[in-house]
Amino acid sequence: MLSKPLSVQEKINKLVSLYEKDLLKEALIEAKSLANQYPNVSVIYNIYGIINLALGNWDQSVICFSKAIKLNPAYAEAHYNLGIAQDSLERLEEAILSYTKAIELKPNYPKFYEGLIRLLTFYNPEKPNLNPCVIANKLLQTINYSYVSNKQISDYDVVTFFQRCNNIILENINNFNVNETEIFRSNTVDLKCERHFKVFNTFNVIPEYCFGCYKVQVEPRNVMELFKLHFVFDKLNLKNNNPRKCMLEMRPEVSGDYKGYIYCFSLNEANEIQNQLTTILNKKINKNISITVKRGCSEFGIAYPQYKKINQNNGQLMKYNEEWRSKEKFIDDKLAKRDQSKQRVLRNNLPGATVCDILTMSNWLVYAKIMGDLSYKKIIKKIPISPVIEKKVYDLLSKRKKDLSPSPD
Repeated sequence: MLSKPLSVQEKINKLVSLYEKDLLKEALIEAKSLANQYPNVSVIYNIYGIINLALGNWDQSVICFSKAIKLNPAYAEAHYNLGIAQDSLERLEEAILSYTKAIELKPNYPKFYEGLIRLLTFYNPEKPNLNPCVIANKLLQTINYSYVSNKQISDYDVVTFFQRCNNIILENINNFNVNETEIFRSNTVDLKCERHFKVFNTFNVIPEYCFGCYKVQVEPRNVMELFKLHFVFDKLNLKNNNPRKCMLEMRPEVSGDYKGYIYCFSLNEANEIQNQLTTILNKKINKNISITVKRGCSEFGIAYPQYKKINQNNGQLMKYNEEWRSKEKFIDDKLAKRDQSKQRVLRNNLPGATVCDILTMSNWLVYAKIMGDLSYKKIIKKIPISPVIEKKVYDLLSKRKKDLSPSPD
């Protein structure tokens, strides 16, 4: 007895399964075949485009998403995906229009806003756009804060800046939240952290690259000082424009509440930046802020305590284990299924304020309130509601409390 032919939907499900299993080359062949069989099914072209995105075939993905939109102009997901492809090709004005069209078609879908807001941290659109996020971002870029190199940043400077920025958010995109807890000031150097953590999380080994990675770590004592540190990082002039970030400490196994990190490419560079930053923070914030040099990521030092020990004189105590190289190769071979030579271009963040920055700062204030850091009251009286961040913080507290509980005998 002959088996019943697969329906169109069953064939689409099979295609999606190939993609989810990371069988991208096989999925690409299947998608091309389905597109030829069913040239009027928009969802097939959208999936075809997503597969090309994963492989770094940006131009081909634009063709696929454009075909999906031609078949179904109200296909919000295809507009959003087209924006991702255009973004990757540096066609940024077109990407803005695609993201905003997706939002127009599906205004209650947070992912579409997140794509637009992320792009607006790097790029100010030149063409007029009535999207509230675009309008808010342009207004925020006009807000300047007081920063005189030899003058301390006052609480009033922080309060005035945030209130002006928050008013712009409330007037344009009220009741919208992001899940971000970190504010970056990035350059165009790709540290490949996602790849390195994939190696670590898969095999519990530290990648070779990370043995030469150092960070200057700053620990603000409260959320007010975190805001001030962000001001410093935004204006900080470093010889190599090192990437940096201010963040909430959301890792339950890592101590502290607020952190600032500057990524360095050698121990000597980290020591130089530590000295430079110490002088700046003594003037701009407070002499009691902790500034230290650490090696790599905290997760590595927890798994391998010797790794985090720094020897300033004769090399580091823990060296790379050559037996780990094969494990790194395994991950790299797996990642090679995606054309790494065509990954999107990295960009410098815009200086000053962006929508993403201010929404993230609102999350900082939510965190401070839950953690009992009363300095938040100087910045804002009424904390915005952010259910996702609130859940994350309460989950964090629960995990930390559990870790501190004595084990039964």
